[in-house]
Amino acid sequence: MSNARNMLAEVLGKIDAAAESDRPIPDATEPVGHRRLCIGMSVYDDFDGAYFTMQSIRLHHPEVADRISVLVLDNHPEGLQSQALRNAVANAPNAQYIPFTGFRSTAARDLIFRLADADVVCCVDSHVLFAPGAIAALLDYFDAHPDSIDLVQGPLLADDLETNVGTHFDPTWGAGMFGQWGTDPRIDSPAPEPFEIPMQGLGVFACRRDVWPGFNPRFRGFGGEEGYIHEKFRQAGGRTVCLPTFGWLHRFDRPTGIPYSPKWHDRIRNYHIGWTEVGWDVEAIDAHFREQYSDWGGVDDAISQAVEQATNPFGHFDAIFSLNLDSDTDRRIAAEQRYTQLGIDWRVERVSAVETPDNHHHGCALSWRHMIEVARQRGYQHFLGLEDDAVFLDDTIEVLTKAVDELEGVEWDVLYLGGVEQTPGPGPSAGQRWTKPAGYVTCTHATAIHSRAFDRLLAEIPAGGAEFDDWIDTHRAIDQFLGARCESGDLTGIILSPRIASQPALTKFSDGDLALGDRYVI
Repeated sequence: MSNARNMLAEVLGKIDAAAESDRPIPDATEPVGHRRLCIGMSVYDDFDGAYFTMQSIRLHHPEVADRISVLVLDNHPEGLQSQALRNAVANAPNAQYIPFTGFRSTAARDLIFRLADADVVCCVDSHVLFAPGAIAALLDYFDAHPDSIDLVQGPLLADDLETNVGTHFDPTWGAGMFGQWGTDPRIDSPAPEPFEIPMQGLGVFACRRDVWPGFNPRFRGFGGEEGYIHEKFRQAGGRTVCLPTFGWLHRFDRPTGIPYSPKWHDRIRNYHIGWTEVGWDVEAIDAHFREQYSDWGGVDDAISQAVEQATNPFGHFDAIFSLNLDSDTDRRIAAEQRYTQLGIDWRVERVSAVETPDNHHHGCALSWRHMIEVARQRGYQHFLGLEDDAVFLDDTIEVLTKAVDELEGVEWDVLYLGGVEQTPGPGPSAGQRWTKPAGYVTCTHATAIHSRAFDRLLAEIPAGGAEFDDWIDTHRAIDQFLGARCESGDLTGIILSPRIASQPALTKFSDGDLALGDRYVI
């Protein structure tokens, strides 16, 4: 894309963003209830595609209607098409609409497996049509293999509805993508049986919900999942299976253009993150992009940016949430500038803080409870919560890098990147230089919570109402509650040393961060 077109796209994006800020997000529709199979799709401004995919399922596969549900995850619910999409879903008796604003990515499809209420989940692109009998064939397969640990996919049909475009992807590179279409001759047998394949495009893929291994939560933007997710199934003891009777048709052409702008550095970064996770050689990624796009002057910069982001120590956390009141745009903007300095702006999700003017501790506790609930629902191992006034030490990246290495193999429930040590914990153990056990710590401006504590905390912190009022009267604030739990040993707390995060007020007090006050410059 030329510089002029890039500038135009940026300007139009800002105009759209301004309009979206005032556009209401449609509410989720009611859950459908448990079904044997849930067919889910993540949609980004593709009303036409999603509409015809959903209606074709209903119209052309009536034999499975009582065994399936449809889940539509709207990954751009601020968009102009979202209300129409919700209305269409609401008119289907076995379908549910869920808006998702957390982040934009093809990896948002992971949430379909988390949210589906079904034994088997089939994820489809929002512009896919199933061949007659394909959904019934998928149900039959899983009925015959109730304990399957495999990923099941099917052959892609050409627009003539007869030719098989590909039964699988060959694990080779081409045009910035790992995986190129291939056709296994077994598909042409008179009555082909399911057969193992190396990988396949992810227009359609299905597995038992209980064995879904998950996309890496650090993926953002478009691409990088093919090959990676197939390897995760293999490493878990499963296979990728081509089910010949599970045929599907995919709309590739977009005469009016696609509604989003894929970025090469997003894809390169996703490949680096995913391949590192499964233990593949990342040098092959960079080699391909340098060879394929040797005439593009920005390829080295894109690779460099992608690698720097992929290896940022904040990437240790499955999610980074930033608490910010809707009414406080100045603090949001200032926080975003700090996140950019730290190289994590692409990963941070803004979380709308609960506003309780009469007692801000009330809203803060409810906001933290919400973040814990979201993290549990998404299957995260841990998340880092940042309050929007958190400031950071000048060598934050260096210290956090060393602290993350030190945490390898250490069990923790609460990890403080900053805070006030009202009562110090026991001294550091052998080998601890950058972390130490936490005692009674107050302030939660930069605090990580581990999944080990999710269930306990959600059980102990009421969701609202009179119960929550009693809870806040007892514990006063979320930071005091967590601090007391860590001090008593009910939770295992760790705090960084030095504390890499502070708040402006804390840098002025000796029992806070005055000693390093002039170094909290980020």
